[in-house]
Amino acid sequence: MKRIKNFDIRTDISYDTAGGYWLDIDGTTARIGMSPLVQETSGAFVAIRMENTGRSFAKGESFGSVEAEKHVGQLIMPLSGTITAVNEKVLENPALINKDPYGKGWLIEIELAKPEDEQNNLLSGETEVSAWFESEITRYKEKGWLADPVTEMQNTQRDN
Repeated sequence: MKRIKNFDIRTDISYDTAGGYWLDIDGTTARIGMSPLVQETSGAFVAIRMENTGRSFAKGESFGSVEAEKHVGQLIMPLSGTITAVNEKVLENPALINKDPYGKGWLIEIELAKPEDEQNNLLSGETEVSAWFESEITRYKEKGWLADPVTEMQNTQRDN
């Protein structure tokens, strides 16, 4: 794990930068979850629905939906594949996505349909992931999607 501005980030895995998912790929299988930045800006997850194992999806298709304090939306498949496992613990307790995004908060595992073709679109490597994550934090703050803890603390102190 690498600490980047209040976030613990795994830099040894791949990221779908368009969807905000992390992918831990081992050969032709991948475990998929939400990046800490996405789950932080969504708020606490309260409900999640995912398709069952055995279903195949093309990259970009919806494999479920989530409801959080600040977001309701579809879960979009970052790579084509067949779902081989669904994290039942997340279905029972969606807050695991917030509490442990890389551990107990994973979403699904898939058998990759096009590993060579689609993995080229993922971001990987410690330097690349770190730079991307830092730039995303800046972008999220500029858009008002992510509060700056120092600024929030100063505002709270000023208001008191």
